[in-house]
Amino acid sequence: MDSITQATLGAAMGHAVLGEKMGNKAILVGAIAGTIPDLDIFSRLFLDHQVYGLVYHRGITHSIIFTLVASPIFAWLSLQYYKQGWHKSAMTQKVLTTWWLLFYGVIVAALSYLTYSTQSLVAGGLVGIFALGFIPLINSLKYNYEHRASIQYDPSLRNWTLMFFLAFLTHWIIDACTAYGTQIFEPFSRYRVAFNNISILDPLYTVPMIIGLVGVFFAKKYTKQRFWNYLGISIATLYMASTFYGKSIMNKVVANSLQEQGIEYTEYITYPTILNTVLWQTTVATDDAYYYGTYSLLDKQPTIEFIKLPKNHTLIDKYQGEEYLNILLWFANGYYNLIEQPDGSITFNNLRFGMMGVPEDSTIPLEDRYIFRFILTEKDGHFDVQEDRDVERIKVGEMAQTLWNRIKGK
Repeated sequence: MDSITQATLGAAMGHAVLGEKMGNKAILVGAIAGTIPDLDIFSRLFLDHQVYGLVYHRGITHSIIFTLVASPIFAWLSLQYYKQGWHKSAMTQKVLTTWWLLFYGVIVAALSYLTYSTQSLVAGGLVGIFALGFIPLINSLKYNYEHRASIQYDPSLRNWTLMFFLAFLTHWIIDACTAYGTQIFEPFSRYRVAFNNISILDPLYTVPMIIGLVGVFFAKKYTKQRFWNYLGISIATLYMASTFYGKSIMNKVVANSLQEQGIEYTEYITYPTILNTVLWQTTVATDDAYYYGTYSLLDKQPTIEFIKLPKNHTLIDKYQGEEYLNILLWFANGYYNLIEQPDGSITFNNLRFGMMGVPEDSTIPLEDRYIFRFILTEKDGHFDVQEDRDVERIKVGEMAQTLWNRIKGK
């Protein structure tokens, strides 16, 4: 999931475990704990090639072994941080205050952009609600700074360990629900667990927890704070559970559509589109091609109109054994196609993430609608892979409008 969601979930876990002992400060430490596994992105600064980022992101820091081993280590460090009084430093408080305001500001900015893109009154209302959240947030941060010398926290090592354990555990669990997947068995296996039941960005999962945390800031008694936090967690969890039901409906529609259209397939995957779990996508593998289609749970007819996509897997026969190519094949998990370009390069399209949602009369050619693309080149006998970062072809406004119309069943 996105970093905002992970920080929000970590904040909810932080208050659930440490709220009674630390008050609203537990939200901040929980948010920090929830983002720790994603610090693996900094490994890209030390990699010889960008393609290795596919391997190391959501790797060891998102694993079961990391959750078990790192939790007590971070717990001990946190215990020392407060035991030694380092939290009373003015500089420390300023850094944490800045971080928290930036984090909350990003949330409001993201919702504002969503409102601008979709022209949704619901999104606009959420912007107003979260903007109001700045008031109790600033008051809380101000109080912590002014009373930093007298504030004492006494969570035990066990409390800290449980908080970090839940923050790390829930982090990779919800990551495993996305199409990107998570290597939870590292360092023993690089198998990626991916349930494909939720998008990497879905406000309907994140927003209830944020509302719950805003309620925590406004509530004065711990019992009321706990109620709001648990309410947000419960609603978000119920929504996550409902996505599996939506996926089961999609799977049934895909199977029936394939049978009705006489398409003999070997396997298929289903996964939701961005920002929702109403509109679903599927990629179907056959012996000689792939079939791609979408279905909204609001569609009037339970059927899918498939687009046939070529495989062209033989285009990379001469590159078999190349390390960079092996990483792409591992990441695609069998769902990829290839397109040869006029200059001799080959576009490697990862089909596990679907295609751009554009209207039927879009000027974007079919071969340019793939989302996750890499360019394979060979120069002077040297094979190389580069991620295609051409974003000029993406028309955000057009895509947002098409997505909204398809969600509604149009």
